[in-house]
Amino acid sequence: MTRMTIKDLGYVPGQLPAGPKNSILDVKGVQVGQVTVGEDGENVRKGVTVIFPRHPDEISTPCYAGMHVLNGNGEVSGSYQIKDWGYTNTRRFSEITTRVLITKQPLALTNSVSFGIVFHSIWQWVLQDAREKGKSLNEISHAYGTPIVGETADWHLNDVYQSALTQENVADAFKAAMTQTEVLEGQHGGGAGMTCHMFPGGTGTSSRIVKGGEEDGREYTVGVLVQTNYGHNYDLHIGGVPIGKLLLKEQKEAPQSKVPTGKADDGSIVIFLITDAPMLPHQLNRLARHCAVGLAQVGGHGIGRNHSGDIILALSIANKPNEIVTTPQVMGVGPVETNQIEIIKNESVDAMFRAASEATEEAILNSMIAGRAGRTGYQGLHLPGLPIDKVKELLAKYRVQV
Repeated sequence: MTRMTIKDLGYVPGQLPAGPKNSILDVKGVQVGQVTVGEDGENVRKGVTVIFPRHPDEISTPCYAGMHVLNGNGEVSGSYQIKDWGYTNTRRFSEITTRVLITKQPLALTNSVSFGIVFHSIWQWVLQDAREKGKSLNEISHAYGTPIVGETADWHLNDVYQSALTQENVADAFKAAMTQTEVLEGQHGGGAGMTCHMFPGGTGTSSRIVKGGEEDGREYTVGVLVQTNYGHNYDLHIGGVPIGKLLLKEQKEAPQSKVPTGKADDGSIVIFLITDAPMLPHQLNRLARHCAVGLAQVGGHGIGRNHSGDIILALSIANKPNEIVTTPQVMGVGPVETNQIEIIKNESVDAMFRAASEATEEAILNSMIAGRAGRTGYQGLHLPGLPIDKVKELLAKYRVQV
């Protein structure tokens, strides 16, 4: 199915331009691999999305990182290391050899019950890579980095007892990342089996371009990839229009008033943002918070429910933290060394905030539009897709066209 985005329905979120692909792949060096198992109409359609923040064929270095949790009934592993160290993995100089050691750990998104096997598979990939390069255990330990895996629960459309992936599935996603040139949205990769405002949702992506100052003339890219699995239909807003309520009204259905049943009802969303703008952890924490602004543009007051997991990770690939340590430690105490880094000026960060919000809003909407064909899942449960033509009509009717 040809890619369609919210812009094809007449709504352009925000003011900043998108990149050429309107995708997280607009950030130079980012690679994405997806594997999807199962077809529409089957009891299970599941998958995994693997993201390399830096090109896997190049020497990998850590990424400065920040996080924000709107509601914490979910998981993104590696969060303690990120919060404590401020980056995603390590790069150290071995005291035994003269080689620079690296880790090349990707990020991953999948369903809840596959979380463990995806985490395990990343470790196996890292260890196999180390073995092929002849690294010692000491070298591996110096290059330690906790795998970063995010999950959402695909329990509306999938048989939870059959939703677990295999290690081979994850290995195939690693291979796909070497050649895949587009992000497959909707019911693909980790987003397979997910819903968004009670329509088929899942994987969505978008990007924004931010101009640098006149002194350097550079442009920076903000890329977002989301895995949507949250929201009730009556909370859905597009471009400020209460689309969900209008659709229910036309269907002569009252907004749902039942008491939420928990995780399967309230769902979750995981948002990964990657930028090539030079930002440090405290700035990336703020950038992650502003992704929640984009989430609110779509979900209104219905986001961050008690049983949801709304977790956001923001990475910058611009700097190279934790460069090589060249002086051996003496009695367990080493010298203090420094890195030369670049950082955007605090007074100019507003454009980055806007880019994070706009790209997040569009990525969420794109995940629903990609699921427009609908999905039939476990025991024949059918969710119709977002009614594209009707939404386009409502947006034209109620929005002021600019």
